[in-house]
Amino acid sequence: GIKDGMYVLEIGPGPGTFTRGAAARVGKGKVFAVDIQRGVIMTLKKRLQKDMTHAVLCVASAYELPFSDSVFDRVFMVAVLAEIPDRKRALHEMKRVLKDEGLLGIGEFLPDPDYPRRKTVVSWCENAGFNLINSHGSILHYVLTFKANRQTE
Repeated sequence: GIKDGMYVLEIGPGPGTFTRGAAARVGKGKVFAVDIQRGVIMTLKKRLQKDMTHAVLCVASAYELPFSDSVFDRVFMVAVLAEIPDRKRALHEMKRVLKDEGLLGIGEFLPDPDYPRRKTVVSWCENAGFNLINSHGSILHYVLTFKANRQTE
C-alpha cells in the first residue's frame, strides 16, 4: 500500500532489500530507514547511493524515534520485531509517529532464527494498541497489517 507522496518509515532495514522497493514507490514522498547500528546505516548508504533521492537513513533506537507525532503514512519492519527486547515500548513509539489513518506492516519469514509465530506477533501488537486489519502468507512467510487503535490512548 505504499504510494506516491507517502512518508514511510522502515525499522531495521538490514541490507536495504525492502528500503529500495519502498523508495521506488513513494515518488514525491520519502522513505526513512532507521537502525540502531551505525554500521548497518553506513553500508546501506553505500548500497543506495543512486536511490538516495527518496531515502533518508538514520541511526536511532526504535524506542526513541527522532520524528514528530503523526508523520508517517506507513511504518514497516521485516524480521525485526522479535529482535527488539522491549517490543511494547517500540510499538508504542511506532504508534506515536503514525498518522491516524496510517498502517503498520510486519513481515516475518521462517529461515529467520528469531521467527515468531503469527499469533504471537498479533498478540504483541494488540497489547500495544493495534488492531489487525489484514494477513497474508503462509507458515513459511507472512505479512500482517495493523491500524493503531487511538481509543486505547
